[in-house]
Amino acid sequence: MGLKPMIKYRGGKSKEIPAIMWQIPRFRGRYFEPFFGGGALFFHLEPREAVINDINPQLMQFYLGVRDNYYSLRRELDEIEHLYALNREEFDRLKAMHPNERVEDKNEELYYHLRAQYNEIEPNGEEN
Repeated sequence: MGLKPMIKYRGGKSKEIPAIMWQIPRFRGRYFEPFFGGGALFFHLEPREAVINDINPQLMQFYLGVRDNYYSLRRELDEIEHLYALNREEFDRLKAMHPNERVEDKNEELYYHLRAQYNEIEPNGEEN
């Protein structure tokens, strides 16, 4: 059983893998994936040597970033996960105190901030 894709992607093949695996021959050598998307088949097969591609340049930049800056990315994701957990604890505490009121959810602000960074509307703190 292979790895799960890192991201969900429209048109992903995760659910179809059991139905198509019998059509994929055993192979040795380099695996080529011209329509990578979320990479469900690639991550399931876990080829030793592969060339991946996709028409979406932002998607390919994401995978290059994972490949080239994994430890930095892991550290950043751990920080976001920690901040998310703290925000969630605070939200749950406030909601318990005021169950019938709308209370502040700092994760909503965090989401929009991260989305703006991704869309290059806000700086992300990296130097170019």
